[in-house]
Amino acid sequence: MLNRRQLLQGLGAGAALAGVGTRAVAAAAAPEVLVIGAGGAGLVAAKELASMGIAALVLEARDRIGGRAFTDSSLGVPWDRGCFWLHASNINPWMDYARRNGFEVQPDRFAREFYDRSKRLGGTETAGHRAVAERVQRELERAGSRGLDIAAEAALTQQTLADPWYPMVMAELTGWEGIEPANYSVLDSHQFVEDGGDCVIPRGYGTLLAHYAKGIEVKLGTPVTRIRWGGNGVAAETAAGLVSARVAVVALPSAAIAEGSVIFSPHLPAEVLQAHHDLPLGILEKIALRFKRNVFPSEATEFLRMKHADGRGLSYLTRHGGSNVCIAFAPGRLARELEARGEAAAIEHALEELAAMLGGDVRKHFAEGRATAWASDPYSRGAYSYCLPGRFGARSVLTRPVGGRIVFAGEHTQQNAYGTLHGAYLSGVRAAAEARRLLARA
Repeated sequence: MLNRRQLLQGLGAGAALAGVGTRAVAAAAAPEVLVIGAGGAGLVAAKELASMGIAALVLEARDRIGGRAFTDSSLGVPWDRGCFWLHASNINPWMDYARRNGFEVQPDRFAREFYDRSKRLGGTETAGHRAVAERVQRELERAGSRGLDIAAEAALTQQTLADPWYPMVMAELTGWEGIEPANYSVLDSHQFVEDGGDCVIPRGYGTLLAHYAKGIEVKLGTPVTRIRWGGNGVAAETAAGLVSARVAVVALPSAAIAEGSVIFSPHLPAEVLQAHHDLPLGILEKIALRFKRNVFPSEATEFLRMKHADGRGLSYLTRHGGSNVCIAFAPGRLARELEARGEAAAIEHALEELAAMLGGDVRKHFAEGRATAWASDPYSRGAYSYCLPGRFGARSVLTRPVGGRIVFAGEHTQQNAYGTLHGAYLSGVRAAAEARRLLARA
């Protein structure tokens, strides 16, 4: 197998960009850096480069910015189709940005309530859930601290796996990674730094990112189909023509690279392509339901879950933003199944389970709904990254530049904050600093 140095030695003059037979995209000034993707990582990288006095141009396939951070207001109240929680609030850079720019930030202190069909369970009845959740946490922590790069579920004892409450805890673990714990590395998960509780932004996390993006030059509706890179710089092929620069920051989801949505010429080094395959995207889909009046058991916002023997149920965030909108969360296999059945079927599924808990008023007063479909989104292919068992270290591979021309960014490259918008932020800062270093060497 060729290593990176051998691959680069084979580029030579053949990698020159001037000879590509494609018209060039007109620009006010030729950028020094191309940023591919206007999600959180790409926007942060572009803004950091601008602060350094480096001209950067962002190319975005969608007709909007934000990537997987997108606030929808079509139900009369803002709700996040993608990123929702500000995790690790003590060290999350978006917390400071929100406060400095007049965004209200609320701690997630929502009560978590279980139902057995229509019966709301009390604290004594759910003590088993708390006990097994704490045991799972201890067992995962033990395996991660020992450096075991095994499936998370393989780190659990038979006593834990046999507990009647384990399927419900398993569903919670699935929500965190977007995939069932039989499929992700406990060592990778162990590296995430959770410093401070979770918070939410009533106006929407996507709204916050859109505020941050003001002033950044972004060409929307401009999907990149090929990135040519080599000794003379980089060039991105788009339907509008060719865009050239000296360095590219590629801020696309790992799945987009792994599936070949963008072709690299020459091909990426094998270890880099493999790292993208080792970091697939898990799934968390949302179903938002608007009601004509409050059909919920409280005026306060709560999380409601029905107890299922196999754990395969939805989690419902009621009274979102004090409104009559409820948001249902479906992770992992359940999310894939609901998405495959279509939006109308997903909404019906969410209504049926909610009505089983809360009664007939749910259907009587239902107004309208929306459902996300991140797995089939051609520019995302999922929600957020997880690491396959036995492949720990893939994230660090993607923090190293390729050929002095390409820098990768995105939540999937941020070991201590993967799967989050603050991970995307940190990766954008890193990528901008790396791009500046490459420009100085070129």
